[in-house]
Amino acid sequence: MNRTKSAMIGALGIAAMVTGAVSAQGLSSADRPQPIRLAQAAADKTETPSRPARAREVRLRVFLPSGKMQKDDPAEYVEVDGERYVHFRSSHLKSPARPLGDPTLRYPAGILVHKNGAVIVQLLIDEHGELVRSDIVCAAPAFARSALESVQGLKFQPAVAREGPVKSYMLVEFGYGKGYPCGRIPD
Repeated sequence: MNRTKSAMIGALGIAAMVTGAVSAQGLSSADRPQPIRLAQAAADKTETPSRPARAREVRLRVFLPSGKMQKDDPAEYVEVDGERYVHFRSSHLKSPARPLGDPTLRYPAGILVHKNGAVIVQLLIDEHGELVRSDIVCAAPAFARSALESVQGLKFQPAVAREGPVKSYMLVEFGYGKGYPCGRIPD
């Protein structure tokens, strides 16, 4: 495995860069963007098709809490479609969820007006380690489809609590080009 791919999977795994806490739960329902599923992104005719990413076109980082999660921390759990998922690094877990392989990073094909942007994806992982859902939390629109395609098919070692494997979630940021924050496209 080359150095770049090793660094990318390391960013997705437990050795990810520690950043400030980011949570979809922190947004009010009026501010929260509508989740975009891979099937919706693929059906959108205005989306740019993607291609395999070249070295240094995409950077990954997993958002981790800034400190140890406290009891009743709002970022510790997320509920989606009536199912409850625990943050993959919750202090209530014996071991966190971990990816079992390298992601296949994708980049938009064709000519882009803006070559820099970011996408934050919420990954929902079931108790068997299957990626059951990936939703866009925020995105520079040209890169949304590529980010969703990058996580498609990922398998995980499930998060484990005292009672056994549990459903978990994580937030992953894909930085394209200079990786400007979601929603901010410089002139």
